[in-house]
Amino acid sequence: MDHCVFIQTNHKQMAGAKVAEYALRRYSQNNDKFDVRIIEMKDYPWFAAREGQNYLRDGVKREWLNDDLQSFTPTRFLPPELMGYEGRAVVIDPDIFAAADIWELLSRDMQGKAIVCRPRSGSKGRIDKCMASSVMLLDCAQLRHWQAERQFNAMFDFKLDYKTWICLGLEDRDGIGL
Repeated sequence: MDHCVFIQTNHKQMAGAKVAEYALRRYSQNNDKFDVRIIEMKDYPWFAAREGQNYLRDGVKREWLNDDLQSFTPTRFLPPELMGYEGRAVVIDPDIFAAADIWELLSRDMQGKAIVCRPRSGSKGRIDKCMASSVMLLDCAQLRHWQAERQFNAMFDFKLDYKTWICLGLEDRDGIGL
C-alpha cells in the first residue's frame, strides 16, 4: 500500500501503541486506503548490540539503555526504508492518539516537502530550532538518505549527536513543511 501509519514503540509502551492503532482505525472513514504498522524496537537487533555502550547526546557521552522508556525513538527514522522509499508515511509515538481521520493528514498537499512536522515547543523549538519528530508526515521517496541503522551506529562512533538527529538537524530546512 502507498500509505502507512507507523507507530513506534518498545515493550514498555506496547499498550499505548495498540490503543493508538485502535484510535487510528476507529476515527478513519478511509481505512481501506492505508495500513497501520507497529514498529517494535525488539525486532531490530542493532539496538540490543549497543546495550550499555556510550553514545553522543547533547555533546556528552551517555550510556545506551534499551530499557529506557523512550529507547524506541530512533525507530522513527525507519518508515521510508520499510516503505521501499516509496509512498507516504505518518510516524507517531505510542502516546499519540487520533481524534479525527488520519487520512486528512496522509493525503495532505505536502507542497513538495520531504517532511511535514511542527517545531518543538518552548526553548527547544525557538532557540535550538528543534523539530518535533514524534509526529511526522513523510514523502518516503525524498528520504533515501534515512538509513536508521547506519545513523544509529554513528552515534556510538561519536559522529552523530542524538539530539541533532532526533530534532531533524541533518535535514535541509527547505525540505520541511509545517
